[in-house]
Amino acid sequence: MINANFRKLVLGRAVGNAGDSIYMIAMNWFILQLTNSALWIGIMNVAIVLPGVLLFLFGDSIDRHSKRRLLVAVEFSQLVIVVMLIGLVALHIKLPGIYVGLVFVAALFGSLSYPIQDTLVPLLVEPDQLVQAQADMSIAYKGTDYVFNALSGFLISLCSVLGVLIMDAATFVVTVATFRRIKLAEPRQQHTREKSLYLNQILVGFKIISTDPLLRLLTFASVVMNFFFGGLNTYVVLFGRHFGGSIYYGILESMSAVGILLGMTVVYRQLKKLTVRQSYLIGNFGARYS
Repeated sequence: MINANFRKLVLGRAVGNAGDSIYMIAMNWFILQLTNSALWIGIMNVAIVLPGVLLFLFGDSIDRHSKRRLLVAVEFSQLVIVVMLIGLVALHIKLPGIYVGLVFVAALFGSLSYPIQDTLVPLLVEPDQLVQAQADMSIAYKGTDYVFNALSGFLISLCSVLGVLIMDAATFVVTVATFRRIKLAEPRQQHTREKSLYLNQILVGFKIISTDPLLRLLTFASVVMNFFFGGLNTYVVLFGRHFGGSIYYGILESMSAVGILLGMTVVYRQLKKLTVRQSYLIGNFGARYS
């Protein structure tokens, strides 16, 4: 790989993303066991997904502070949240709202780690190495995400939710230790941009979307598709229980991972022969009606 510091970033990203996947799958299954309610599974998935929508609020703060320190801080914060979840599960606390709230906070910190890592990459590699570096980061992110989404269901059947959360805490310990070892002389931060200016830039982006018919259509379609994917995440948990337990949940997640990987390779190669409009319509139709 490109250099030692970049290797640490990739390793930390892979292990940290495995940790994200493990506690999300484990807590979905735990909430189902605790509440026996599809509504609470849906609420848990909202708590997992919603932080990604809020990331635009933190761009200015990321720009203003040390990227390495921020990265260590957000991963350590996830470790603290997972330790709290371990304590609650071990004490048999049966208040689903507390678990949902903690998972929301953990997911917020987890979502923040990705833009922070992306801003670190240009500081660790040469400009002509950026394409390869981003490819390596993407593999570390997507590969571990799919693999550990699939493995988590099997791990729950072997070790219980509590055992899986303890393993998860260990992944965040490794991640924090790895990111702390990155040696980086970051450029001195320039605090010239006012907060109000940053918020105005965000509003300009929303205004562009609202005034452009094509962007409005694409945004609406993306919202609808994400809504259905969120519903699918809820039903995968319910189907796993219906079929016989968490091991079937793992099998379903495995099939989802295989489907995504095939879509990114085989299907993508076929669709890119078509126009963008045709590819977009076929992709959305297949996802919606399959």
